[in-house]
Amino acid sequence: MAIAVKTIRQRVSTAVDAVSGFSESKQPAGVFGRDPASVLHKRYAVGCPRTTSAGGRQSVSDGALVRTTVSVTYAHRVKPKDQQASYDDALDAEAALIKAVMADTGVLTELQLSLSGVPTRQVDSGGEWIVGEIEFVSLHTLALA
Repeated sequence: MAIAVKTIRQRVSTAVDAVSGFSESKQPAGVFGRDPASVLHKRYAVGCPRTTSAGGRQSVSDGALVRTTVSVTYAHRVKPKDQQASYDDALDAEAALIKAVMADTGVLTELQLSLSGVPTRQVDSGGEWIVGEIEFVSLHTLALA
């Protein structure tokens, strides 16, 4: 069964939204962080920056087997008086996000989602925010008709 890229993005966003305290940013993934500081803590954005062929035959009737990268970017506030504990809290939050996305929900079983890694996890230059990105990869059929 073919799965649209937007369906994958929405499924991942729904999973992250279920993690306690997290809410989706009003901004799309490419411009994450433009939310006001008063609401940026535990905000996230889900994007699908690339879809590539997984090889094999491609036909209009059957679709194309592809790999879609799904990125989850999140922000976590750094408490000025306890920065190390804040960093650890952000790592705990990151682990909760990964568990939520990887959980077997019984829907979209043909999604075939796997954890790719955590390409970035940085404290911003002002020392106020930890901004992290988690990447997943979905192997799925993309409709061509």
